[in-house]
Formats: sequence, C-alpha cells, structure tokens
Amino acid sequence: MKTKLRKNKDNALAYGEVTGHMHRADVDVYEREDGLREFEGPSTITHEEHGPVTVPAKKMVSDQVVEYDALSKMENKVKD
Repeated sequence: MKTKLRKNKDNALAYGEVTGHMHRADVDVYEREDGLREFEGPSTITHEEHGPVTVPAKKMVSDQVVEYDALSKMENKVKD
C-alpha cells in the first residue's frame, strides 16, 4: 500500500520550537500520513544557526528528533 504524500509549501523539514528557525531542504519536501517527511535527493539542508548539511536521496525525516543521554540513560526531545 502506497503512503499518501502532501507537498510541503515551504520545504521545511523541522520547525524550531524555541527560536522559530527551521531546517529547510533545497528540493521539494513531502509530508507522509505517518508523520515522516521525505524528499528526493540529494539535498542540502540549511538552518539559520549552523552551516549547510548535504543528505542522500530519498532520506526520511521524523517530526521530532531525540537525543540519548548515556549518563542518565534517558532520551530527550531536541529543542531548536
């Protein structure tokens, strides 16, 4: 079964919860029914607070990034 895709109007992969900044792809981004975003690649991802990052084709990005803290053995949601 094919997942339905909806084109994202501003090519955003993630929006900053604190700063309002966004990670933006230089190619079309599509939002999937399951909450993931995907795009044809390769693509360069830009953000106002760090340098560009190049990613391979057909990369999928989750809606929320988490980081693992080995000392506390806990996962924390990343806030931008």
